[in-house]
Amino acid sequence: MDKVPRSTATTELEFFTRLLGPDNVIDPKARPDKMENYLKDMADYPSEPTLVLQPRSTEEVSQILSYARKTKTPVVARGAGTSLTGASSAHGGLVIDFSKNMNRILKVDPVNWYVHCQAGVVIDDLNDELHKKGFFFPPDPSSAPWATVGGSVAENSGGMKCFRYGTVKDWVYALTVVLSDGTIAKLGEPLPKNRVGYDLVHLICGSEGTLAIITEAWLKMIPRPEGNARPKRMLVFFNDIDGVGKSIQRIRENRIQPILLEYLDRETIQSVNSAFEEMNLPEHEATLFIEVDSQVETILELCDQSGSSGHYLARDQADEERLYNARAMVYLGIRSIGQAFHTEDVVVPLDRLTEYIGLLKQVSKKFNLRIPTGGHAGDGNLHPIILYDRTSEASTKAAELAFGEICDYAIQVGGSVTGEHGIGEQKMSFALNQLRAHGANNTIELMRKIKADWDPDNILNPGKFLRLKDDASTEERLL
Repeated sequence: MDKVPRSTATTELEFFTRLLGPDNVIDPKARPDKMENYLKDMADYPSEPTLVLQPRSTEEVSQILSYARKTKTPVVARGAGTSLTGASSAHGGLVIDFSKNMNRILKVDPVNWYVHCQAGVVIDDLNDELHKKGFFFPPDPSSAPWATVGGSVAENSGGMKCFRYGTVKDWVYALTVVLSDGTIAKLGEPLPKNRVGYDLVHLICGSEGTLAIITEAWLKMIPRPEGNARPKRMLVFFNDIDGVGKSIQRIRENRIQPILLEYLDRETIQSVNSAFEEMNLPEHEATLFIEVDSQVETILELCDQSGSSGHYLARDQADEERLYNARAMVYLGIRSIGQAFHTEDVVVPLDRLTEYIGLLKQVSKKFNLRIPTGGHAGDGNLHPIILYDRTSEASTKAAELAFGEICDYAIQVGGSVTGEHGIGEQKMSFALNQLRAHGANNTIELMRKIKADWDPDNILNPGKFLRLKDDASTEERLL
């Protein structure tokens, strides 16, 4: 089906200018002052698109992809560029930016408990609107002040509340997507129960823009806790990492499920305090940040039995927000140190968590690198950030080796090389190693077939997601 309109345009730029209007097409050569937000992602992976396009509708996205398919032009979807793995970086080709025009909340349904919105809606803006109606969307990536719905679904983003509520994929009812040939498809239904057909919605969740481009989403929402039902937030302090692991184990053995169960080491808290003086968090060797809706005393007793050295209970709602914001600002606090960095997000089985934190300290010492660490201790998904000097060849190499050792450890103990951030450019080789080490060679072949069927010309976010040969220097076949 030919969806490209007849046109006398003789260049790509002219074609898209006629389709979208001059204000919605950014040519890096003609408008370099408009390119600042498109030259890298949140982890500084570089991006060099040929054009940035800002469509106003699903139909315009369809036209863009129809053109791209016919001309074999690579396309990368972009929300806010908060990826930490290079997943939203473009190396030539087109970037479709959803943040400018496709950022509307279309419907909030207080009876069926869903919200229908466009892909460019920012997560925090979504929750601000839902709060007015007494609801909220539980997934809360730390980048929620900037991250968009489309990017969060494509990345299957996580966050602090995943321990209780799961990741973004657990809150997606339905999607409108555009396929690589420009075909518009509706996947799923905004219903709590629907057993018609294959679950294509969750195939798209976490596919990092390699199978289709998301333009709209129907997301589940739930009532917001209020009054006496508001959760309580606290910090629990430890002089060593053993107490952290024992506390988490005891909490789980007692069948308690906190909303938040976060880990912060001393260096992480110091960086937050340095960058944001108003946070003023106590600095201890190890800290658990916990949010619960009940059993506060029980949790404190279990932590005390595990060797905690003290605790701090938030005094009021404003104090609770201070603690939450401090944890959310960890990444920005560490970035303020000013060094180059690799951001990790491996997942390990919970019974290996203490060992894992110990490994991070060993790797830090072995390679003479600072590795401040925080993250989601409740589900074994921590975020060590490997700091290094980009101007030093030795430091850069040491950081790469440290990164590899951490990923290899996760694979060896039955974990995963990524729990939230995804694969992007950063972890293609490690993802392949994980699948093979865990007996999933057939899965690799299945994914290759799915990619070939959905995107036969490999125009959707090419060179990302999964490398199908071990040696990156040899000829590769990419998903």
